[in-house]
Amino acid sequence: MYGNRITEAHIVSNVIIRDIFPMDSESLEELNLNYKEFGDLIENLDKKHHHLEARAGQLAGAYVIFQAIMYMQVFLPSAAAAPQQGRRWISISMSALISIAFWITFATTVRDCIRTRGQQESTFEEQQRLYRKIYSIRTGRRESGGGGAAQRSLSKMFAFVRCQRYAYVGALHSALFSFTVLVSYALLPVGPL
Repeated sequence: MYGNRITEAHIVSNVIIRDIFPMDSESLEELNLNYKEFGDLIENLDKKHHHLEARAGQLAGAYVIFQAIMYMQVFLPSAAAAPQQGRRWISISMSALISIAFWITFATTVRDCIRTRGQQESTFEEQQRLYRKIYSIRTGRRESGGGGAAQRSLSKMFAFVRCQRYAYVGALHSALFSFTVLVSYALLPVGPL
């Protein structure tokens, strides 16, 4: 008799689950496949983000080195540079053109890096929503308000991390822009070009 109750309860719960979640095993397999695809997409976005981050670092490093070379070329005394003092405008022009090219490339790279991280976060949130759906189907439980609370908590965490990221990018841009202004000011001629 007890065994029949379990069987009856099991049958009733399966009927309720089918009514609440009208899915068959193919749909569950499809959800699992989608979950795995989200994981692969998150991994690919992470690789792309790290590549863009490395590219931005390389750009910034090359820019600082180039500007330092330009500064030294103008201000370090050398016998060969003495007759070239009148051509300081070439160094100034070259420095300005490189600065413009750097800022365009750097800003684009950082924007792509931030956009990629945002895509990764939204994909992760979707993957977590899908996981909760798969879990509720497998266990036969409806999603309660806890899923919404978990989603809000995850969203708050991502919002905080996003603010930290923007603060870091802002500080980095400020430092590089200050460097550009200082080098440009140092390269400006005191006397005649």
